[in-house]
Amino acid sequence: MGRRATVLLWGAAAAAVFFLGSVWTTAGRLGSGPHAQANVAVLGVAVIGFAATALVAGRIAFVVGQAQRRARLTRSGEPGRMTRQES
Repeated sequence: MGRRATVLLWGAAAAAVFFLGSVWTTAGRLGSGPHAQANVAVLGVAVIGFAATALVAGRIAFVVGQAQRRARLTRSGEPGRMTRQES
């Protein structure tokens, strides 16, 4: 995995952990009170942010895995299955 992909993967993972902590904390503070609507808004943003960053980290891991598999097949000389990009 290249340096750029590593930085993006761990950055996305760190952001996901941050958003997960925000969701956890905000969910504990939900209820009635003067800031109830603000807490709901923060919870919504945190859930959306967590989902987005988790998907980004998953996509990076998937693409890196595909690239490593393709490189391994190329080095071994085995005929790999043809993908849409190669056809």
